[in-house]
Amino acid sequence: MGFPLRLLGIGLPLTIVAGGLLAAGVFDELAIAEALVLAVVLAPTDAALGQAVVADRRLPSRIRQGLNVESGLNDGICVPLLVIVLASAEVESDLAPGRHAFAIILEEIGYGLVGGVTAGVLVSAVIVFAGRQGIITGPWRQVVPVAGAALAYGLAAGLGGSGFIAAFVAGGVFGGLVGRESDEAGRLSEEIGDLLDGSTFVVFGAVLLGTSLTHIDWRIAAYAVLSLTVVRILPVAIAMLGTNASRPTVAFAGWFGPRGLASIVFAVIVVQEAQLPHTDTILLVSYTTVGLSVLAHGITAAPLVNRYAHWHRAPPVSRPTEARERLGLRNLGENNGRA
Repeated sequence: MGFPLRLLGIGLPLTIVAGGLLAAGVFDELAIAEALVLAVVLAPTDAALGQAVVADRRLPSRIRQGLNVESGLNDGICVPLLVIVLASAEVESDLAPGRHAFAIILEEIGYGLVGGVTAGVLVSAVIVFAGRQGIITGPWRQVVPVAGAALAYGLAAGLGGSGFIAAFVAGGVFGGLVGRESDEAGRLSEEIGDLLDGSTFVVFGAVLLGTSLTHIDWRIAAYAVLSLTVVRILPVAIAMLGTNASRPTVAFAGWFGPRGLASIVFAVIVVQEAQLPHTDTILLVSYTTVGLSVLAHGITAAPLVNRYAHWHRAPPVSRPTEARERLGLRNLGENNGRA
């Protein structure tokens, strides 16, 4: 099993379970489903905050690519999970009388898939057909995927499904059908995404986090610290068992799981899609954890990358475990390639 598959297939579920158990233990007012909502909100990592890590070529490529793939996919994986736990929390709190959790989940995910697949296929057909006929220029090719994301969201939302699931599915369908052409066509989407990322963090710090600081107590602070450390690092360590990865590598991969934009968006979904009894607690804990992550990971990124790169490039003669680790990472890459 490759490094990214281990992080997503083993590390992510364990992170959600650990985060839910911790939330249920620290915040006794939260129902089990609400604790899981908080855990899912804070489970995905953010590639933008870890850019100094995934872009530094002094680091092993499999570590960089593994963390990059993890942060690129775990938010999409967590969206349907969030829909499921939100529906369960609503039913558990008697906020959806006459509706079964399974019916809510089926509508949200089912219509989301319909909207995503429909928009993805349509946009792919436009790009492929127009490109081969030479009737669309490069700049306009980049506009089509942006319109496709909006179309996917609108279709799903209009049907009563999850627009976020639809947008994610549409992107996957588009990338699979268009192939290499999606790199050029998606350039504008990436630039808009980077701009919106930065704008979101400015608004988050000024509007959401700033007004929340006066309400932070020891439980919220403790959960934020544990969420960024134990809840993240321990599942990563378990996921890396059997890979011959050394302690510095496990600690490095475990620490660089920053929480950012995905958690902010998920918090917005909680506000829009549900009216849980303890929404304020979930939001406050989420904002605090993201704010602490921006500060802690931002400060430690450069020095820890330098230290790990220096350690990794040191002669392996004096460190027998280094040779075994490199062999383990190589095997991870080969297995991932076969997968």
